[in-house]
Amino acid sequence: MHYSVRMTKPSIGIGVLSWRAHKTLIQSLDSYRDNGFLDLFDQRIIYFSDITDADREIAKQYGWECAGGPNEGIAGGMKRLAENMTTDYILLLQNDNIIIEDAGFARQHISSAVELMQAGRCDLARMRHRWIMGEPSADVNKYLNYYPAQNVSQDFRPEEHNEKKSNYRDNLAKMIKRALRPIKAWRLRGRCIYIESEPEKIYPKQIKRQGDFLIIDSSILHFTDQCLLISRSLWLDVLVPYVDANPSKTRRPNGFQAPEICINGAWWRNKHYKIAQGLGVFGNARIDGSYRPDHIGYEAIEK
Repeated sequence: MHYSVRMTKPSIGIGVLSWRAHKTLIQSLDSYRDNGFLDLFDQRIIYFSDITDADREIAKQYGWECAGGPNEGIAGGMKRLAENMTTDYILLLQNDNIIIEDAGFARQHISSAVELMQAGRCDLARMRHRWIMGEPSADVNKYLNYYPAQNVSQDFRPEEHNEKKSNYRDNLAKMIKRALRPIKAWRLRGRCIYIESEPEKIYPKQIKRQGDFLIIDSSILHFTDQCLLISRSLWLDVLVPYVDANPSKTRRPNGFQAPEICINGAWWRNKHYKIAQGLGVFGNARIDGSYRPDHIGYEAIEK
């Protein structure tokens, strides 16, 4: 399935969802100022959950539009953020997403991903850095629980994933898991992109290489709202309505819906969306706490 917009010069917007954490937000906004990175975008806006005068002042200081409303969690906040954007393509970030690569590369990388979407070669793109995560990720661990590493990339950073080389090898436990839980094993295959040098050679039917990008079928790679580059129409006309119509009854972080929880399932896998992942542009760097108790930067915040 391919979901593209008209083949004309597209408009691109950058949006940041933020809730409190002013030091973290300022750190990210400072990183976007470097060497004309923001020149790529036709619109830039911050959506503040539980918006305050201090929030508005930060947006004004950095020359960003701002909007806001009551806290509706990640799902509600990302929906409201996109509703306040008007561009063909939207880059959806959160307040702790700083730039990892230099601005020139970042502009080119994002532009190339949009070109792939316009040409119908992918439906959305992940812009989180492939190797420099910024905080521990479970993707590689989940993959290595079922599969061996075949050709580990020289760019792979084990410390980013709390992985040891002893876990790279295949073993009887992994073989049994693959045999007893083939469907789960199948849908974890796409996570190999975060450790393998040439994942397109391991799973050639589901992973293709297109220039500097890997194009991965959604049947083997989960949806993530982290650093998401997508057409505004696909987000607001398809994915957001799906989240609204299919709320999770059991998994509601802090009482709110989360796109990743609602979207990931048989519907997502059967859609066969094409997901682009290149080197990536953004990492995570939270410096004044997190609202998630299981996050390494968690700090309890008085309400």
